[in-house]
Amino acid sequence: MRIQPVTDREPLDAAGKQAWDAVAERRGGRVGGPFGVLMHSPAAAERVARVGDHVRFDLALTPAERELAIICTAREYDVDVEWAGHVRIALEVGVPEATVEVVANRGDVSGLTAHEQQIINYVRELLGPKRRVSEATFNPLHARLGDRTMVDLATLVGYYGMIGCALNSFEVPPPAGGRPLPRIAR
Repeated sequence: MRIQPVTDREPLDAAGKQAWDAVAERRGGRVGGPFGVLMHSPAAAERVARVGDHVRFDLALTPAERELAIICTAREYDVDVEWAGHVRIALEVGVPEATVEVVANRGDVSGLTAHEQQIINYVRELLGPKRRVSEATFNPLHARLGDRTMVDLATLVGYYGMIGCALNSFEVPPPAGGRPLPRIAR
């Protein structure tokens, strides 16, 4: 890890303690993962946590769609911590193991459901070399999800991309015992 995470609330000033409390509120009283390093800038950590609360708990996506999009983002950014944390949740909310394997290995989506293909292709295109989503990918997904949920999906992918940048930049290690992200050359 390139910088040590902030692991103790007590040395923080009043504003830092307020930010710590806001971050910990919906995270079981803990500040960990990306937030340990983000707490070096408490105001940023608090604001990022608020967006995270929204994308994790308030979106119109189903839990399986949400977690599929998150693990796709983790895969595209090669973020070990995100992968380890969210692949477990994805399986718990009903994302099939075979789908997780396709995402993990950047595999062919043709054997997956149409809904899974749509989410995976959307994230892969948005985060791929062109950073654009083709009409062929966007239109059927938009027809199924509608305007609000498409905005939610774009926000979710953007949020986890931002978190991935922090985790990768500071080389935050995944938790012990987490499912490893396969190494794939680009």
